[in-house]
Amino acid sequence: MTRNKLYEYVVDQNEMNGYGIDRDSIECAVDIMEFVGGDLYRPLTRLLLSNWKEIASRIESYTDEQWNFVHRIAENMKDSLEHDHGDETHHLSDCGIAIFIEMLEGDDTVTQTLQGDTPITEEELRRIRGKG
Repeated sequence: MTRNKLYEYVVDQNEMNGYGIDRDSIECAVDIMEFVGGDLYRPLTRLLLSNWKEIASRIESYTDEQWNFVHRIAENMKDSLEHDHGDETHHLSDCGIAIFIEMLEGDDTVTQTLQGDTPITEEELRRIRGKG
């Protein structure tokens, strides 16, 4: 899937679900999806947008130590990609890396906690898989 198609999908989902995510944040979300792989765009869009505001507010209070960790990861990613792929550079900003870290390692957001108590329906599963 092209970046433009990913972007259009994220904008559409943002508007349809009333997440209220700004354009810069949408760009960052698309960067994360491209980095992970466009095949996972549906579940990643839902996960990112539904939790974006809470995760972004966590990042606003990052300490210097936490940002240094993010910067080290960014450098390692850049070095690794340049070594493995020559002229390619990483597409994640420091903010994108921080969001990704919080998604994977951070405490569950309120949305995740609430959704964790509700089993996913067959219809939702089909939509996530792109078959419904």
